[in-house]
Amino acid sequence: MLFVTLHGGNPERDPHKNNVHAYDKDGNKITSSVLDETGGVILNELRGIYLVGKYLYVANANNTQNSVLCYQGSGTKYRFVSQFASNHTCNGILHPFDFAFDGLGYCYLSSQDTNVITRLIVSDDGKIGRPAPVAAALPASGKFLTGTFVASSNGNLSKPATTPVMSPTGLSYSDLGAKKHSVRGVAWANGRLYVADQPAGIVKMYDITGKYLGQSNTLDAGSPVHLVVHNGSLYVSGGDHVFTAKLASSPDKFVLNDIKSVKVKNSCGMAFGNSGNFYVASRTERTILKFDSDFNPMKFQCELPDDPEFLLHV
Repeated sequence: MLFVTLHGGNPERDPHKNNVHAYDKDGNKITSSVLDETGGVILNELRGIYLVGKYLYVANANNTQNSVLCYQGSGTKYRFVSQFASNHTCNGILHPFDFAFDGLGYCYLSSQDTNVITRLIVSDDGKIGRPAPVAAALPASGKFLTGTFVASSNGNLSKPATTPVMSPTGLSYSDLGAKKHSVRGVAWANGRLYVADQPAGIVKMYDITGKYLGQSNTLDAGSPVHLVVHNGSLYVSGGDHVFTAKLASSPDKFVLNDIKSVKVKNSCGMAFGNSGNFYVASRTERTILKFDSDFNPMKFQCELPDDPEFLLHV
């Protein structure tokens, strides 16, 4: 079964587009409301979604929400447990996009509007994430948002302003043209945090202290956006391709190559099934494509009611 988050917006008019949708193995919709309705909780523009232990976490990205929510349940029904983290508890969280858990008690969260990675300390029960100290690798004399793990190269994205950390260590930012481009997906693997620096067109690596280790080759326009780790490899979507590389043994060997058989328009969310089948969504085509473990296309008719964001195989 696949869980899907959608672009969403206007929850009063289209509440079903601001919830998690579930689809079966054949691409048929099971439900458009995996998450229950809870008083005081407004679901608006859901993004990253992860199942960790008994909890389902989801990023609530609208600029009036700015939070990560925690749910518990099974099948296609999950009840609200807690607000895991929000802009009220951590000022670095603004337009959250993706997050990753390292299994060591920390969660790493990317926020598009502040263009930083925030590190959170996960409570023992998994219900709350509190800001960790600013990363040791950042300048000790600098001024940073609460919990900053990877800083922005633009220090004027928040009030008060922060100390800019120039690329490649800091994250690139672009506001040229109609759209702003900033940090996107994150993934934790083998003691490293992988970060999609979309404006720079590269994936960057950091160690657990926040030290910059290196980066990938430059990718095609539109990439990178989403990151997924599977069987010792990193997969990267964005643009019209999906790229992959074995998890880097050293920074100078981190070369991403496109998967020739995977053609998808404006690729976004990705997921792997238990048998190795690969799913990837097309944001503008509003569909999900399915490939076998060798990345050969499979029959899978899955049309979506809105632009997809993230996929989760459960």
